[in-house]
Amino acid sequence: MNSIAVTPTKKKKSILKKAEPYFYLIPALGLMVTFTYFPFAKTIVTSTFLTNATGKAVEFIGAENYVNLFHDPTFIRSIINTFIYTFIQVPITIALAFFMAFLASKKRKFSGIYELLFAFPMAVSMSVAALIFKLLLNPQIGAFNHIFNLDCLWFNGENTAMPALIFLGIWLGIGMDFLFLLSAVRGVSDDLIEAARIDGANLCHELKDIYLPMVSPTIFYLLCTNLATSMMMSGQVIVLTKGGPNNATSTIIYYMYKKAFEIYNYGSSYAAAIVGFTFAFIMILISFRFEKKGVYYN
Repeated sequence: MNSIAVTPTKKKKSILKKAEPYFYLIPALGLMVTFTYFPFAKTIVTSTFLTNATGKAVEFIGAENYVNLFHDPTFIRSIINTFIYTFIQVPITIALAFFMAFLASKKRKFSGIYELLFAFPMAVSMSVAALIFKLLLNPQIGAFNHIFNLDCLWFNGENTAMPALIFLGIWLGIGMDFLFLLSAVRGVSDDLIEAARIDGANLCHELKDIYLPMVSPTIFYLLCTNLATSMMMSGQVIVLTKGGPNNATSTIIYYMYKKAFEIYNYGSSYAAAIVGFTFAFIMILISFRFEKKGVYYN
């Protein structure tokens, strides 16, 4: 009789013990639902409504906000600008960071100084960096035009504003990428390098056949994160160009910002946010398609 009475209690304790780890996830899940999943779901729902100036849904209109977006030449230009920025800024940033990490991989007497200089951009906030670059590239008093004897409008020129933003984006992103890649490059075994040199490998072979495969997981991680942040870029545009001149630097997220906080068309703003997220998500999915072919995890 005692064994029959004890068995259910033991079973109950066993279930509680197995479930215990999941209870520790509740605070994190609660925060994620509150600050990520719920706002995302609300954005999707509200993007199908006509809204008033306060953002309150007034009338269900289905996909009309999305249809209006893709009939707006400014939004189409914003999509093109976003992809141009991403496809240029991301690969150049990662490539330069890898080159700098390779140069700094061997520890020397003063290596800490140039490592600090290479990583310095990550310590500067976007708004501060944007204002510094605005002064450096000022057409009248900027040091850049003066030093190189140029007569360039930079942020004020329709053909030069986007290259200037890309240049700023590369500078802002290179510090963090450098730190990740420096750690990865220093993690490559010296035995592999010595064996390759004994076999007659030169520097190009070492880079192509040893360093790149061994740091490919880090490069892949940086590729995914940089794609997401570049597709969502808007801060530099807000601070420096306001999407101009002539919408030459307007991006998807800046278009969303302008619709919400200047025109108060929250329905179109929500729709633009969903379109921007969708494009970024597709870009990351495409990069995952190449993971098995180009990423070496052993």
